Amino acid sequence: MAGLLIAGLGSAGRSESSARPDQSELNSQACLEELDLSQLDQALQRCNAVVQAHRTDPAPLTDRSLLYILLGRIDQACRDVDRAMTLMNSKGSAVDPMVRHELKVRQASCRQRVSNAGKG
Repeated sequence: MAGLLIAGLGSAGRSESSARPDQSELNSQACLEELDLSQLDQALQRCNAVVQAHRTDPAPLTDRSLLYILLGRIDQACRDVDRAMTLMNSKGSAVDPMVRHELKVRQASCRQRVSNAGKG
């Protein structure tokens, strides 16, 4: 399941810059820029700011769901996926096809997780 949820981790391995941009400088793709897998808590803090700065964009929620998965916080990841799906559906075709694909894969994984939990 985790393999499906971690789709799209293209920036792993680069070290995070020590300079912290203010919210007005955070673009909607800033969550995973310069991601350092050894500093996931800091990446989550940055991503929280990106989500706040781009409340109507599903992309930051999609990226934050990945960070939650990497931190083992699957319930929070699935909540972000649900919120991002709602935003995506309200935007229609204006959403990046890659974001749309990642969300569908993660949503399927979240649903499978809920289904498997009900069987146990």
